[in-house]
Order: sequence, then structure tokens, then C-alpha cells
Amino acid sequence: MHTMLLNISFSNIQMRKLLLFLFSFLIFLSPAISQRKKVGVVLMGGGAKGFAHVGALKIIEEAGIPIDYIAGTSMGAIVGGLYSIGYDARALDSLIHKQDWMHLLTDDVYRYNLSGSEREKAQNYIFTINYAKEGIKLPSGIVEGQNILNLLLDVTTGYHEEMNFSKLPIPFSCVAADAKTGKEVVFTRGSLPIALRSSMAIPGIFSPVKLDTMLLVDGGILNNYPVDVVKRMGADIVIGISFEKDEKKLEKDAGSVLELTHQWENFLGKEKYEENLRNTNLAIRINLGKYNSASFRMDEIDSILLKGETTARKKWDELMELKNNLGISDRNLTPQIHNPYIASDTLLLRSVHIEGLSATDEQLVLKRVHIKPKITRSELQNTVAQLYGTDLFSRVHYRLENTRPPYDLVLEVEKKNIRNLNVGIRFDTQDLASILLNTTIRLNTSLNSTFGVTARLNKNPYLMVDYSLNRTVLHKGGVKIKTAKNDINIFDKGKLAYNLGFYQNSINVNFSEFYFYNIKLQLGANIDHFYYLYELKNARQPELNLETKPYINYLLSGSYDNLNNINSPTKGMYFNFKYAITTNNFYQLEGKNPMQAFSFTFFKPIEISRKFTLSPHIDGRIIVSDTVPFIYSNLVGGQWDNQYVNQQISLQGLQGMEIFKKSVVKTQVNLKYNINKNHGVQLALNYTLQHDNPLQILKGNAIFGGSLGYFYNTLIGPITLRLNYSDRTKEIYPYVSAGYYF
Repeated sequence: MHTMLLNISFSNIQMRKLLLFLFSFLIFLSPAISQRKKVGVVLMGGGAKGFAHVGALKIIEEAGIPIDYIAGTSMGAIVGGLYSIGYDARALDSLIHKQDWMHLLTDDVYRYNLSGSEREKAQNYIFTINYAKEGIKLPSGIVEGQNILNLLLDVTTGYHEEMNFSKLPIPFSCVAADAKTGKEVVFTRGSLPIALRSSMAIPGIFSPVKLDTMLLVDGGILNNYPVDVVKRMGADIVIGISFEKDEKKLEKDAGSVLELTHQWENFLGKEKYEENLRNTNLAIRINLGKYNSASFRMDEIDSILLKGETTARKKWDELMELKNNLGISDRNLTPQIHNPYIASDTLLLRSVHIEGLSATDEQLVLKRVHIKPKITRSELQNTVAQLYGTDLFSRVHYRLENTRPPYDLVLEVEKKNIRNLNVGIRFDTQDLASILLNTTIRLNTSLNSTFGVTARLNKNPYLMVDYSLNRTVLHKGGVKIKTAKNDINIFDKGKLAYNLGFYQNSINVNFSEFYFYNIKLQLGANIDHFYYLYELKNARQPELNLETKPYINYLLSGSYDNLNNINSPTKGMYFNFKYAITTNNFYQLEGKNPMQAFSFTFFKPIEISRKFTLSPHIDGRIIVSDTVPFIYSNLVGGQWDNQYVNQQISLQGLQGMEIFKKSVVKTQVNLKYNINKNHGVQLALNYTLQHDNPLQILKGNAIFGGSLGYFYNTLIGPITLRLNYSDRTKEIYPYVSAGYYF
């Protein structure tokens, strides 16, 4: 019995020693087993060429290569930064295809996000010059970066606050440059979207980012391929994705902005670039051929993505060799990063604040935006765009505080120093050359009031002074004083009947102008004074009985406008009405009841296909009065509504304005075919009825006409050529214009 116990005890002691020995051995051996070499991925900068990184990352994922660190510059920083927080190659591909890149790379606001007043003046001007008391202020970049930063803020939801980038799911760094010191700036902490925006601020194209005492620009000018950065982070093995230089392409682009951006590293960071190439363990060098930094069309992006994927796949054997050397098997692949914000569409908000405004102005703006506690991300993006679209701010961004919902939403705004000189230029065969000049000044530090002066220089010049008082962002009033010199022609069945010269002096009082989403309502009054200089007429035409006198008009107007583009709409609808009461003594016209006039316009573009757009129109004006001063009569014809007088109804087919009866209804169908992005042809067919009795309009005199035209879109606006015909004139006449109409 004792012997048995002794044996058992001895066996237990031996077993314990054996287990202790094995445990100690495993502890000693485990670092050698578990500690594999760390892999860093480096993504080169290159504008649109950077989309190729996504195709290459797809193959690296497919090969099962773990990524322990990631670093990039410019577009490489954006791809790398998003990859580090959970956007895998598939998610990045999807994100890329959802964007309107040509819009993102501007500060433009989609028309449906513009305020009502801004919609009306949009595209009158081809350029704007900012000035201050000290003189003209040149912009720091062609693009402020309003849209691209707000995209970065959206896709980095949950990562807006100050943080250490080494704590991200994949440790990340990106490179910028300080324009003040000329030194490289490596972001290893901070706000992720601000770091990404700083890294891509191409000098002269995007405005630099002000951060602390630094003025940050694109890091590509110093370190466009930051292998040294990822090695400092701890990478033992570097997979580098870069772009081969196409000498023929560089020669073709010689002297252009693109060529300069390609060559930055040649004279600022050439030595570092070459050293970083030598320190790359597995180089994926992509030859993109004809594609360059500005290839942002979706068909070009698809080709760039594919180039990245096919080039990386050619490195498959090297990737497999690396995988084996790392000791990676398919059973111990790196788990996928879960980012809950990618799929989350709704944000829960605890509070909303605005930085950059006084308490009074903050309340005014908060009433305008009316952000709900539960808001979708797309609604938040539209809200930001709408605030920027008021033209009250030079930038509008946001941040979400708290790492988990509910968030504190902070809108960051910078008041626009409204001292602008806006310039528009136009040419057409009727008025020849025209120049439109406007300056707008904010009178004080609040958002409430602006003062503007507008002058048109052409055959019919005018000068207008405008004071506007914004009671809220939605509601305003004001006074407008205008003096104009007019020289107009009146036709009769295509033949010149009258040539009139007169001054028109007007005072317009806007009692209330109210905007609600796409709806505008306006109540006002004006005094028109016409001073006639001359009346030249065809001998067969009757006298017009022109009298120099003032008229007092009471006006009510409204509109609904959600067109996506005012010049070439493909979506939305437009409706406008105007009701006017005209007197010459505040309550009567020539001792009788005042004249009443009701006018309306409606059209709705229908996009039949990507190239075809059909737009039905209906316009009309009805006068109720026995007494109608000539200057307020129905004047129909010409290419543009309100071109020479406020009530003019355009009618393609008639060369100029003709005097019509008291009731006019015009129907028109426009068919537009886009040959490509900038070229197209347009057919307009119209049918017009006129009668003195609106109830008998269907029995009125009918006119059929239209035009066939070609257009070419340029930086100064469309160049248009039209051939017009009407059965009223039975003649074809040409019309040519260049620039936006004003």
C-alpha cells in the first residue's frame, strides 16, 4: 500500500516537472512562432491615377496578405486612410462609383441646394474677383475644397475628433507639406478628414489647409511615395503601389498644370523618391498610359481601376512567396475590420451648435436649417450644401463630437466677406457685345443686409442699385432703383414697324420675399417713369400715343423651381406666375379701373435617355382692361423672355417683338440631343394663340413656328446657332449668341 502511494506521488511529481518544462519551452518558443514580420503598404499620390490603388488592394486582399501599416500621399492618403478604418477594396470601389467627381472637385452647389435668390443670379457671371479695402484679393486656390472635404467628413464618420492614428484598426500615416517652412509634415495623429484634405491640397488648384501655425499643401511635392514613413511606423516588409512615368505623355503635357504636378518630386523630392523605391520589397508599378491625374470621367475611372488590378495580379507569384515567408496560411488570415459607420445611414444628434457666428446669427441660421435629432447622412450633406448655397459663407463644414451616438453636431462656418466684383460677357446678333458688372457688399458684420450695384453695358444699358434686408435666411425685403436707356424695335409680321428710344427710371419696393424650399412668394410695388426720346415708324403704322408719365404697379408673384440646371435642365419642374395691377394715380388708370395683368410660365424637362431631353412649355399673359398703355401691352417675339421689357414673351420664329392682343397663350416643345458632353442640337416647335377675350382664346389667331439650332458649351457659356421660321413672317432668319443670357 505504501509502495503504491509512493509510486503515485512520484508519478505526480514527474508529471508536474514535465508540464513545467513544456510550459517554459513554449513560453521561450512562442515569440519565434507568433512574431512574424510586419507588412506595410505605401500608396503613391497621383490624383485620379490613385484609383488604381483600389484595384491593386483587391489583389492583395485576394492573396491573403495581412496589412499591418499603411501610409500614403494625396489620393494615396485618401485611399489608405479609408482602408485603415475598414473600407476594403469592394467598399472603396462602391464608394468611388457613387460619386460625381466632376462636382466634388469644384465648390459648385447643385442647383436644388441653392437659395432662391442665388438660383436666379446663378450663371449670369463667368468670373468673380474678391476685393477688400486693401485692394484685390487673389484666391489661394482655384478650388476651396468645400465639396471634397464634406465627402471626407461623411466617409470618416466616427473619426472626426483628435486621435492617434496608430490606434486605428490599421495604423495609418499620411504626408503633407508646410508651405511656410517648406518642411514635410507627417500626420500620425489629429482629425482624420483634416489630415486627408491637407495631404491632397495641390498648390494652385486646392486652397491650402490652415492648421495651427502651418499652411498645409499636397505632400507630393516633398514625399509622394512615403516608404520611409511606413518603415518608421514599424514595417519590416514594404509593398509599394506606384505609377510608372510615361515620358511621351509628359512631353505631350509639357507646360500644363498636369505636367508640373507630375514633375514636383523631380526637383523637390527626387532623391527621397528614388531611395524609397530602392527600399520597397515588393513593387507594384502601374503604367496607366493615356490616363492622368485629371482622368475623373467614370469610364476613365473604370479603366484605371482595372489597370491597378491587372498589374497587381501579374505579381501574384511574388505575393504568394511573401505569404509563405510570413508563415501565413488560409486558416489564420487577418480578420476583416468591422466599421459600423459604413453601413449606418442615420445619425442620432444630441445637440447642434454653430462655430463662427454671433449668438444672434447662430439662432437665425438654426431656424433656417431646422436640423432634427434624427437625420440621415445624405440629409446632413444637403443641409451643409444649402447653407453654403446661401452665399453668406466662404466655407461650411461640420464635425461630429463623441465617438458613439448620440453625437454633438458642430457646424463650422466662415462668414463670407462680401466684396465681390462679378463679370459677365455675352455676344449675340441682336445686341452685339454685352458686359454685365456687379459688385455686392455686406454693410456690417451681421448676415442681415447687403448693398449691390449692377451695370449692363450694351445697346440697351442700365444701372441698378439694390439694398436688401434679410429678416431671416428665408425672408427678406429691400429697395431697388434702376435707370435704363432703351432702343427697341417693334415688328409687324417680320417687318420693322417702329423704332423707339426712351429712358426708364424705376423704384421697386420689395415688401416681402419669402422662400420655402423650392417655392418663392413675393409681394411688392414699383413706380415706372418712361421718358420717350423718339418714335420712328413705318408710314403705314398707326401712332402709338406714347406719353411721358409715371405708372404705379402693385405686384404679387410666385414660383416653384426645382430644375437641376437653368440652361440645360434634364430634371425637375418650373412654374412661375405674376399678377400686376397698374395705375397712374395709385388706384386708377386714366380715370378708369386699373389695368390687371396675369402672366404664367410652366415647363418640365423629361429625360428620355442620356442624350435626349424633351421639354414641353406653356406661357401666357392675360390683360383685363379697356385701357392698355403701349409699354405694358403684350409684346411677343425674340429669343428670350423679358429681354427688352418685363412682360416680353419669347417666340422662336419671330425675329423681334410684335404687338399681340390682350390674351396670349404659347405652347412649345423643345427636343434636345447631346452629341457628347459639350456639343448638341436642339429643335423647338411652338404654337401660339392670341385673342382680346381670354374666353375665346381657342378661336384666336394662330401662329406656328420654331427653330433648329446647334450649341457648344464653353467656359464663358454656350455658343448657339439657330435658324428660325414662322408662318407669320414666312422667312428664315439666323441667330447667333455666345455666353450666358443676361
